[in-house]
Amino acid sequence: MAVDNFDLSPEVTIIGAGPCGCAFAADLASRGKSVMLYGHPDHRGAIPMIEKNGGWLKASGEISGTFQVQTTSDFDVAARHSAFLVSTVPSYGQETILQALSPCDLQHHTLIVNVGNFFYLASRQKINPKNVLETDISPYATRITGDTVFVKGVKKSLAIWAEPPTSETEASYYNQADVDFLHQEVESIFSQRLVWCKNLLEVGLNNINPVVHCPAALMNAGWIEATRGDFFFYAQGMSPAVSRVTEKIDGERLAIARAYGLDLVSITDYMNQNYRHDQEFSDYHDFARGSVIHNKTKSAPTSMNHRYLLEDILFAMVPWYELGLKAGLSSPTIHSLIELASVVSGFDYLTHGRSLRAAGFEELSMEQILLALGGPADNAAAAVLAPLSDSRINGRVNGVDSHVALPKTQVVA
Repeated sequence: MAVDNFDLSPEVTIIGAGPCGCAFAADLASRGKSVMLYGHPDHRGAIPMIEKNGGWLKASGEISGTFQVQTTSDFDVAARHSAFLVSTVPSYGQETILQALSPCDLQHHTLIVNVGNFFYLASRQKINPKNVLETDISPYATRITGDTVFVKGVKKSLAIWAEPPTSETEASYYNQADVDFLHQEVESIFSQRLVWCKNLLEVGLNNINPVVHCPAALMNAGWIEATRGDFFFYAQGMSPAVSRVTEKIDGERLAIARAYGLDLVSITDYMNQNYRHDQEFSDYHDFARGSVIHNKTKSAPTSMNHRYLLEDILFAMVPWYELGLKAGLSSPTIHSLIELASVVSGFDYLTHGRSLRAAGFEELSMEQILLALGGPADNAAAAVLAPLSDSRINGRVNGVDSHVALPKTQVVA
């Protein structure tokens, strides 16, 4: 953990006053930071609760105490508080935040999006922060109960992306010492160890939330609607059959990652590595029924109109599926879940999800997409940039000119 450098960023603004935002605010305040918690005027979250408590935020569990935080629903006030803005807004609320940010001059601000879910694809032409960073997952397993944020667990590490996806000419403008200092500043904000990734795909495919949430939510639809979530989502909802589907989804996620030259860990290994368990779990079902942290509360969705589908399918599974198609992978179980969620919700997730088309990447090859999002990882260049047997014809890659200019990016770090 990089807590020794906390004075590098003594003020932090948190965007989003939901459970994650409150847990993050409590964590920062517990380490001596000056915290401003911003809630959108139409989605103020826990701000009324904190104001009712005289500006004090109560926390229990892994982070325990009562902490003073500042609150606002005026973004100008929030932006003046700190050059570091950490968004904890669910992905389905990111468009609202983009609308709030777009009129603002953020050229001196660093925006950290937690969880990113390919936020960059949606933001690249809408806002102008000095730096945009994305993490793979929330640092906390947390809920708000009454007037207290209950932090069930704290992750050990997070994957984060902030490398400049630039050409060699553009890269010459950036000083490595400045990049290193930015990394130190950001590390002082998090109490978790940060794993810096070279490209966005590594972070976006490392988000295990869709693997955990989506199969269990869809396969327990009857129980969710009958009980309004009155059951233990992990220990009871993730039965052997549900866990097998979960591991199948995870296998397809890992296959997509390998196609782009990325070596990610399985869902069970991830859980063993990132939570403080008393034992090593042998498979996903063993974890789901045995994890004390994840069974402290029931945690089941109360309806099918829940972020476990609205966020995890729209903003993670849809881009995973499209990235897989670029690599020649059909990902049938992922595709089936997307289609099933569309039927259950009466909403076309593939049409409205965070697509490559919306980012202007629809016509790019997988190689070009990888380069546009940071370039191949050090161990991936040979695997990804090797000639494809049938798709390179007369200087073209998958029907796109191999020398086509990559879309201009705004991410610098």
